[in-house]
Amino acid sequence: MSDTNSESPKSAHPYAAIWATVFTSIFIIVCIFGEGWGGSFGANGACSPYMGCTAGFFGYDAIEHFLFGISAIWILIWVFQKFPQYSVLGEKRWKNILILIALVVLISVFWEFLECAHDYFRLEVLHQPLLNLKLHINYLDQPTNLDTMGDLTFGLVGAVVALFFTKF
Repeated sequence: MSDTNSESPKSAHPYAAIWATVFTSIFIIVCIFGEGWGGSFGANGACSPYMGCTAGFFGYDAIEHFLFGISAIWILIWVFQKFPQYSVLGEKRWKNILILIALVVLISVFWEFLECAHDYFRLEVLHQPLLNLKLHINYLDQPTNLDTMGDLTFGLVGAVVALFFTKF
């Protein structure tokens, strides 16, 4: 087997580190502004008349997952360039695209498992009042299956969009 596998990632994209830093920074800022620091912009009923809230398929949460997909692609490309001995990328572009998309989707699925575990822990172990259907209270990380599918879909769409701007 030839050692050409390590040559492809080195020349894949000369600015991968810059793009990884830029999109990851934007992703972190959106997450902090949306659900962390200073109140939950993305998790309240008046969050935005244009984007909606975090519940459902679309909404502020969708933007976060879309930006994650973009960030993850650039981070993976940078890691594979920085550490070519661990690279799973080859010489064929379409195979690289499938591998990168599969890795982003796998990371997204693991994230959804963590959200599910976090909800279970808060409901069953800490007994926090996160859900009351009579009072229309739903503070779960995964309020519906539609939210989970939206998260996975927008992570995938972000990865596909990022791949249009890559070279292999």
